[in-house]
Amino acid sequence: MADDIIDAHEQSERARQWLQQNGSSIVIGILLGLAVLLGWQRWQQSGVSHRAEAMVKFDDLKAAVDKDDAELAGKLVEDLRKNYADTAHAALGAMELAKLQFKAGKVPEAEAQLRFVADSGTASLVRSVAALRLARLMLARGEAQKALDQLKSVPAETFVVERNQVRGDALLALGKIEDAHKAYNDALAAMDVASQARPALEAKRDDLAAGTAPAVVPTSETPAVIAPAVPAATVEAPAAKQG
Repeated sequence: MADDIIDAHEQSERARQWLQQNGSSIVIGILLGLAVLLGWQRWQQSGVSHRAEAMVKFDDLKAAVDKDDAELAGKLVEDLRKNYADTAHAALGAMELAKLQFKAGKVPEAEAQLRFVADSGTASLVRSVAALRLARLMLARGEAQKALDQLKSVPAETFVVERNQVRGDALLALGKIEDAHKAYNDALAAMDVASQARPALEAKRDDLAAGTAPAVVPTSETPAVIAPAVPAATVEAPAAKQG
């Protein structure tokens, strides 16, 4: 029993000495850990606030676009691109502005906005939408080959219907009738049988088969060129089939 008491005393004495020698390091380590934890929490909170601010500005932008207020829309997009480029709303805002600019006949300006999105580091789905609209815009200018080249940046499994429709239109404009017919068939194969757009596309394909070339070059009024931007809530969602 006496030996046990001596051992316990020696162990407590060693523990006391160790704490004297290392206590300050332990305290510093705890303080550093707390600082890192608090810093991480503040960083997360700032990120949430940052994204919320971008969302508010994007909502203001949509309201400006609805009112055809190009000046205010331009300022809001500039702010989004400068201060919120790390959010999806900067890209979505640029596409909203491009829609407004295209309607106003400002094609070069609209192209610049779409190219910013297509070349940006935002979600791949948003980049694909911008690339498709760029291709449509190029078709509207009579640049069918450039439209085909632009489509190469759209993944094969993304927006299958729209991509093949644009491809078909570009090939038709280049006089490649058989290839255009195949592209339309590929679009129809991926399109929902109940889609409202299906009859028009079938008619376009059938006209080709009958030797009657349909009109394919979009104008400034073509909805496919100035379609609304992808909702922010869906920018990460995959899209294998459209229509």
